[in-house]
Amino acid sequence: MLEIPLSGIKKIEEIARSSEEYISLSQGSIKIGGIPQAIKDHVQTLLKTDKTDYYDSCWGIFALRDRLASMLSANYGKQFSTGNILPTHGCIGGLSLLYLSLLNPGDEVIIPEPAYPAYTTLAAAARAKAVTVSLLHTKENGDYDWSFDIERIKAATTEKTKIIIFSNPWNPLGIVIPLETIKKLLAWCEERKIVLVVDQAYEDYAFTPTFTSATPLVLESNWLVTAHTFSKNLAMSGWRIGYLVLPQVLNKALVGMQDALLNCLNNTAQYAALFALDHPEMIEEHYKIIAQNRQRAIDLLQPLVVAGHVSFKIPEGGFYIFLKTNEEDATALCMDLLHNAKVALIPGITFGESAASFIRLNFARDMHLLEEGIRRINAYFI
Repeated sequence: MLEIPLSGIKKIEEIARSSEEYISLSQGSIKIGGIPQAIKDHVQTLLKTDKTDYYDSCWGIFALRDRLASMLSANYGKQFSTGNILPTHGCIGGLSLLYLSLLNPGDEVIIPEPAYPAYTTLAAAARAKAVTVSLLHTKENGDYDWSFDIERIKAATTEKTKIIIFSNPWNPLGIVIPLETIKKLLAWCEERKIVLVVDQAYEDYAFTPTFTSATPLVLESNWLVTAHTFSKNLAMSGWRIGYLVLPQVLNKALVGMQDALLNCLNNTAQYAALFALDHPEMIEEHYKIIAQNRQRAIDLLQPLVVAGHVSFKIPEGGFYIFLKTNEEDATALCMDLLHNAKVALIPGITFGESAASFIRLNFARDMHLLEEGIRRINAYFI
């Protein structure tokens, strides 16, 4: 029997949900007032009809695919077609399709760490091997740095490597990976027939102009896929809707797997996403709130930095701060904060062995909860 361990993120979040005494700065959902009301109002009108009641295409509803293709074409000045778009059951649904369709038992997936833990568990589900590559660089003075070192990634590839996957902006680090670096890695992958997957779940929360989407490169290569979601930019994590941008040849291969696993997607969520695409101001509003939260979290954490309890690099994207602690493994510290300070955070080891001394803090929360959560953390240490 195949046994997939429950993510450490989910274990901690289950405890946090067990009582209102906890404040959760853990699981990667946005909780800043919920899904925009305009989307909910639109869905209410849909539910008065039978428009979402029946099976639809396993490719996703055509109107959504067409709207996404038009949006990407306008954004990047290149001609995307519906054949380059595959709506999926959230971003994780798209990644599942890729793993289960492309991997055979014994194949390898290269995962630069720290990384979203599902990249590893999905490899187990496909009976493939996850090969993690630490991108931690420790300096002589004891300082540290994370850098997307493609030479380390190349060195880990073998003839069994079929997928290389990472996120940009980089969860949990908040680092933005330059497009030129991605281009160089893609050229390597093309030579070796390795599918490069860039998870852009946090693309709408880039706080630096250096972020450039890899999506336009999909039209130039049969070996690149970008993954996207409405869970982050519009807080629709509970509605489970995302999409892949991919070469048409891969689209045809993956849709059969989606049919086998799901039959079709959640039609209500698809129509909600379609409506949202015509109202980019809602995404812009969420961005403003998250940007304010980011600065507030940075300010509130300064007493811990000054006292020498933690250090961190200011995130360039996403909505996490990755705190470096003085512990070799911060898991026990995280659990003590959970049980005594009543604040849920994620131990760095969840994202890979090299991140063991770190803790991930999610600042995408209503401001009063974010402030109270960090106040409790400060009180725990100081």
